[in-house]
Amino acid sequence: MQKADESPLTIDEIATRLKCSRGWVQLSLDAGCPTNADGRVSVRDFMIFQLTNIKEIRALAGLPELETKGTAEDLRPNVKAILTTQLEWLQIRSTRSAVKTAAKLVCDRINAFS
Repeated sequence: MQKADESPLTIDEIATRLKCSRGWVQLSLDAGCPTNADGRVSVRDFMIFQLTNIKEIRALAGLPELETKGTAEDLRPNVKAILTTQLEWLQIRSTRSAVKTAAKLVCDRINAFS
């Protein structure tokens, strides 16, 4: 990651940088993602938190458990779990039917590769 990814950002700045919803960022913070005294977190720390705490994020979102294969040494297998969780969360939380439909379509395609 670049140095810019280590600069603490607000919830809105992270959502903009990662092209995700503000609610998704807030869900991760509510699940325990550490912030600094100003309530900011770096993109790097945010992503590492998600990779290592996807089970807690899913539980807080009300989603069923999902098998993850990442280890402390290699968290890359958890990327699919994060994407799947975000897409399932969008299907539940979005108020726009087009977003729900698109999230389901992408989620189904990701799961078809399993």
